[in-house]
Amino acid sequence: MTQIDSFREEVKQWLDDNCPASMRAGADPETPLDEVWGGRKAVYKNPESKVWLDRMGAKGWTMPTVPSEYGGGGLSKEEVKVLNEEMFAIGAKTPLLSFGIWMFCLLYTSPSPRD
Repeated sequence: MTQIDSFREEVKQWLDDNCPASMRAGADPETPLDEVWGGRKAVYKNPESKVWLDRMGAKGWTMPTVPSEYGGGGLSKEEVKVLNEEMFAIGAKTPLLSFGIWMFCLLYTSPSPRD
């Protein structure tokens, strides 16, 4: 088994253990849906949205490509692809929509003017 195959198995197991049912495809249609944008004053219609955000955040997977020393997951491009594929496979919701994170990732991965 390759390293990426092992990572895939870890991701599948972690998602199975940690992704709440209401955050997956096929969830009860009566469950309120949240688009979680974060922030200190966030209000959650569905408390499991906060649980999902906290779990993914603790793992660093709300910013998977950002190095762990900056609060990210420190994943390689191949690992992020696996994470996305496995989240898609179970219909997992994106835990956080955040313009700030998108900008951080863009700035972090962009070459500096000195390069």
